[in-house]
Amino acid sequence: MSLPRNAIRLGIGVREGPQTEFEAAAQSYQDEYGWTVGVFRAGVWLVSGCGIDALDMPKKLGEQVRTALGDTVPLFESPDDHGVRWVFLVLSHAGPPLPEIAEQGIDHVLAGRCVDLPPSQFGTHRLRWITEPGGVQVPDFTTVAHAALQEW
Repeated sequence: MSLPRNAIRLGIGVREGPQTEFEAAAQSYQDEYGWTVGVFRAGVWLVSGCGIDALDMPKKLGEQVRTALGDTVPLFESPDDHGVRWVFLVLSHAGPPLPEIAEQGIDHVLAGRCVDLPPSQFGTHRLRWITEPGGVQVPDFTTVAHAALQEW
């Protein structure tokens, strides 16, 4: 059996054929950044702890952190039925957990947990990049954590 002319083998999946928007995004994250990612239907995710973690925080605090750091950090917004959170991607943090982070409403998504990535869509909610990872460095965990704690 020969494959259709537009069929491509996905490095992240097991089926052959044209990529969906979500598969293409996941493949791009894997190819361009070396991230450990997955995709299923309308969801794309990053496996944290494989070099990258995330700091997921309330939008208002995220806006203050972005003001302090500028457009130098990969950042996306994650809306849901309860509001909008901002998610900063950071280098994995191997040290002990920082309880003051959780006290400020920040979720440190670390080793083994998954971080949904744009363009994931959940019902009417769609994740979108505020500062795309292309052209910016993923910062050290302490850079973003320190900025968030200073802003609180």
